[in-house]
Amino acid sequence: MKGNLQSLSLSKSSSNLSPALKSLEESREPAKQNRTQPKPALPASALQNLMMVKDGKVLVNFTSTDIAKAKADLLKAGVTVTGIYGRVISGYIPVSALPLIESSAGIRYAKPSYKPMHQPVKRPAAFQNYFRGKGEGGPSVTGIVSQGDTAQLSYKARKDFRVNGDGVKVGIISDSYNNLGTAPKGVRQGELPGRDNPFGFNTPVQVVKDLDSGGTDEGRQMMEIVHDVAPGSALAFYTAYDGEADFAQGIQTLADKGCKIIGDDIFYYDEPFFQDGIIAQSVDVAKSRGVTYFSAAGNQSIRSYESKYRPTNFEPLGPGYGTAHNFSAAGDPPVYAQPLYVPGGGTIIMSFQWDQSSFSASGVGATTDFDIYLSDINGNIVAAGNSDNIRSGEPVELLGYQNDTNSPTFFLYIVKYSGPDVKHLKYILYDDALFYLTNPPIPGILAPTLVGHTKAEGAISTGAAWYLQTPPYGMDTAAVDPYSSDGGVPNYFDINGNRIAPLIRRKPNIVAPDGGNVSFSFYPNQDIPQDADMFPNFFGTSAATPHAAGVAALMLQAQRLQTITPDQVKGVLETTASDMDDSYTDGFDKGFDYNTGYGFIDAVKAVRKVKFPNNYVKDLKLKPLCSDDPSHIRSWQILNPNPFPVDVKWFAQGADQHGDITVPPGGTSFITNTVTFYNRPVANIVIISWKDNFEFPHVDAQFSTTAKCGVDKISERNSDQLISTPGIQKTISGDQVVINTAEVYPNPSSKIFRLYYSFAEKQPAFIELYSVDGRKLQSEVTEQSNGVLDIDATGYGPGLYFLHIRQGSFVKTIKLVKE
Repeated sequence: MKGNLQSLSLSKSSSNLSPALKSLEESREPAKQNRTQPKPALPASALQNLMMVKDGKVLVNFTSTDIAKAKADLLKAGVTVTGIYGRVISGYIPVSALPLIESSAGIRYAKPSYKPMHQPVKRPAAFQNYFRGKGEGGPSVTGIVSQGDTAQLSYKARKDFRVNGDGVKVGIISDSYNNLGTAPKGVRQGELPGRDNPFGFNTPVQVVKDLDSGGTDEGRQMMEIVHDVAPGSALAFYTAYDGEADFAQGIQTLADKGCKIIGDDIFYYDEPFFQDGIIAQSVDVAKSRGVTYFSAAGNQSIRSYESKYRPTNFEPLGPGYGTAHNFSAAGDPPVYAQPLYVPGGGTIIMSFQWDQSSFSASGVGATTDFDIYLSDINGNIVAAGNSDNIRSGEPVELLGYQNDTNSPTFFLYIVKYSGPDVKHLKYILYDDALFYLTNPPIPGILAPTLVGHTKAEGAISTGAAWYLQTPPYGMDTAAVDPYSSDGGVPNYFDINGNRIAPLIRRKPNIVAPDGGNVSFSFYPNQDIPQDADMFPNFFGTSAATPHAAGVAALMLQAQRLQTITPDQVKGVLETTASDMDDSYTDGFDKGFDYNTGYGFIDAVKAVRKVKFPNNYVKDLKLKPLCSDDPSHIRSWQILNPNPFPVDVKWFAQGADQHGDITVPPGGTSFITNTVTFYNRPVANIVIISWKDNFEFPHVDAQFSTTAKCGVDKISERNSDQLISTPGIQKTISGDQVVINTAEVYPNPSSKIFRLYYSFAEKQPAFIELYSVDGRKLQSEVTEQSNGVLDIDATGYGPGLYFLHIRQGSFVKTIKLVKE
């Protein structure tokens, strides 16, 4: 680097306005232009271009320990509140009212809500022609269909399993839906559902909240893809551009609107790297409400620096203004300024963070103040991130710069201004900046970039693979896109601000296709030469995410009860995915890796697995025991072969005896009163039911025994099964008994009757419901030899009905009393 670093006059302001807001306030007040500036006069920051300013108001994130008081102060200042979540309020404040915030005791800190980054990739010029033959596509049920529908086999899943997402509502969170004004055209062309859709998908998109103006309508592109994959699904949209609190609140709003699946492609630059911020926390809340959440993994590849903090005594800005971090490895000469490449006319956006808790995330704030500075090759500082982190409580600095010089080389300084030393530093490069490879090398470059809410526990983080680089298009295995973000960034703090052992979640979870067709693009020249059409192609993890969300909609419909949980959706997508190779390691990486997750999704396998699931909950067994007083008390044992407890319901046939019991591993016992009729013993039968991991019910039924403990031999031949009872059949083999039985409980009922059945033979059973005058009202055929079937009598009047059950030679008719 030539020359000396520019001398600065630096002082930390005690204002609760960030330097960017303070500068904005002063720029609007001519009377203040001649006063001494505490900060250096820098060229216009690229971050200023990302400020959300309209009609004299700027979008700001406010943090507070007293949200009610803060909200009251903000409303008095003329703030239009867009969202509130946790300790954060987002809203538009008149620039002229910014001085009022400085006198508010309810506001801890105010900083701009910079326009967030969404995850599209303009047509990747670096992609070569990997085309190896056209993949087989399914029949079009919408207009222009993404080739990703073929790549992930969702067209085949719709055909094979007769699903299209019907009954499942999918929410999309992105920049905008109809800022370009062409959404009605998309509906008429069949790209989206609505009243004018030519294919009969007439439920309009529910636009819960759209961006006022300035959007690219990428959210609508995402919804076109969901509609390609799951055309029967209802769709809803919410913009994420009204601040982080509104983004977090919007997730809950979509859940309130009935969305069982939500997908987003938005990232705010100051989301915590090492802790779950408010958006990540909202994702986890949504998951707890039964929402399956997909989030774009990001398109930053490995353009990150992550290292242990190496303190020095060197003060590059002069005495009293902070000590530099040493970028070099142990034993190498110290490096206080890291070289970075920013092409002429290009832009660098950088988010720098360290391992301290975020106040907005936890209420426990940062205790160390770091600053970052970018200088040109002559030592002139061209950009800085130098807020008061102790005042704000946020361990983050943002820096932005557009290169208007003749050199692409710049130097980064990381300076600790005050506070205790920390352990870990990390920054991520956005836009056009790249690393220089130095000699000796700087350790820590080319680190993971998957951060923020996409690595929340409740998110299914989705990477991207170009559809032409997948098996249906001629590849042996799918290849991850070179820009898809790598995972592996740890959390060092929980949401209460407690330091924890490094928590590295397995992210990304899956990879889905991108690069397929959409009907429009905000960006020009987005059609690729590798396909035969003229439609624009949509690249990036933004495009991959809705492909995966559409598959989840097919899965939820296929599992008819829609009781499958978000964890089960994630688990099925992961276990049915096709393994992929980590492009940053030698050899083929088997299983999970932080580049490709569990692999490329397979819609056919995923839908099949939920439609015909494996039982991960092993079957329980009911066993009759001897009794000390069999004429009055019968004893039973439930055997549980699982390594976890299982909730069980039981009832005694022909008696008002029932209950719920949690059966621990191994088993447990319970008793019933002996069932008699006119003081004569009848067959004592107990039926138990439980649910497997997909919420499908299972049953077992057994006779009790008349054997008295310590007196009689306990065997099936010495039991009440020998008493003839209508509607019961039994088969004896040694001491084992298998019974045919069917019983309804509850009965009487005002709505739902539940038929519990257990058959010895594996053949179809026919269940029919008749009115008292002999009219057939319902019929059902089941292939399962035991289970539970709901008989919905909601639409029938009170009275007597007959349920007829037939399987082979077993026949039984049960009277149902509808109340």
